[in-house]
Amino acid sequence: MIKNTPEWEVRLTNPCYCYAQDIVLACVGLKSLTPIDRSKISISGNECKVFEGVADRSEIVFKYVWAEKFDIKILSGSIACS
Repeated sequence: MIKNTPEWEVRLTNPCYCYAQDIVLACVGLKSLTPIDRSKISISGNECKVFEGVADRSEIVFKYVWAEKFDIKILSGSIACS
């Protein structure tokens, strides 16, 4: 907890052997009392774009601090296998 407010963790996990890229999340109203790591996501309106893809069998994590959990879902993305 930060300032008596819960810290939430968003974890995008890629369990596959392919690269996930061009990922866009629905993040309606996403706010945080502390800065969100803008090197990982860009927030524009109700969407968040993940800057980097998610390599095979790895993950990207970012955190936010807010009283309530936001409903964050994957809107779109693509898979690149070679």
